[in-house]
Amino acid sequence: MHKNIYNTRKRYRQRAKQRLSFFIKVSFFVLLIGLIAIWIGKNYGSGQMSSLQHKVSQQNKELESLQEELLTARADAQTAMGRYVQLRDEISKELPNEGPLRELVALIRTRLDEGMDPERLRFILESARPPRNCVDAATKRFVVVTPSYKGSESGITIGEDNIISISGSGQAAKNENGDDEAWFDAAKPVTIIFSTQSGLSETKEGVLPLYHSLVVGDKEYRFTIDEGIQSFAKVTFDHCDYP
Repeated sequence: MHKNIYNTRKRYRQRAKQRLSFFIKVSFFVLLIGLIAIWIGKNYGSGQMSSLQHKVSQQNKELESLQEELLTARADAQTAMGRYVQLRDEISKELPNEGPLRELVALIRTRLDEGMDPERLRFILESARPPRNCVDAATKRFVVVTPSYKGSESGITIGEDNIISISGSGQAAKNENGDDEAWFDAAKPVTIIFSTQSGLSETKEGVLPLYHSLVVGDKEYRFTIDEGIQSFAKVTFDHCDYP
């Protein structure tokens, strides 16, 4: 009887020890897992922080580089603007500020750039004289033909023995529906052709009014072509002795 009670108590104590041992092992295992998780989390967080710090550092470097490029661009722009102002002032000193003389100087430069012989240009300028023996101005008109014009060929002749012929063409005007009219649109460029009996032909293009001169024999003919009544261009002309 006493032997059975002893054995039962011993088994209880053994089970209690076993349960305690199991609890300790489980607790240790859980603690170990927790420590490992904390260590991994800490390392991961450190890695992430390091990566973020590296990205921030790179972006700061890129920002500094962009700021330097911007400062350089601004400095270059200021230098270019200063050079532009300097060149403008130099050109302004060399050229007249306004008027025909400025236009003549610019035209002379253009002709020289195009390859015209400077001596020939000098000869032309020295040969120029104030107009002499000019006749009173007269006016004639002609129809400016367009792609929609169905009338007869139009033009005028002027000078002694009708030595010069003038004709012209332009773009058709539009009605309110957008359809072409027979007459030309005076707000758009026109082409005026000057022909002589000797076979010389010169063309002037642009928006009216246009100005042109033509030397034939010992006469210089001067023309102003402007808009006339509908369909017509008005030509005002005179001539003087040449040279």
